[in-house]
Amino acid sequence: MIVHATSTCLTLLPGHFTRLDLRAGTRLRGLRGTAWLTADGDPRDIVLDARDEWVAERDARLLACALRADGCAALQLDEPAAA
Repeated sequence: MIVHATSTCLTLLPGHFTRLDLRAGTRLRGLRGTAWLTADGDPRDIVLDARDEWVAERDARLLACALRADGCAALQLDEPAAA
């Protein structure tokens, strides 16, 4: 069976980087803790706390990790529907 998920829950650990390749329109929502994200070629950093949201304006490659050394962070990743 092949499953194409459009929604994923990620757990991020402090000091452990996760690479995210996102399509334009992908929404990231903070579920727990504080997540730090940075995008290739973009000088702005993104910090998401629980209940914060960010939407990718274009296809993007991000690095993400939990911001605080004393805990993990959780994000929900919702991809846009396929065209």
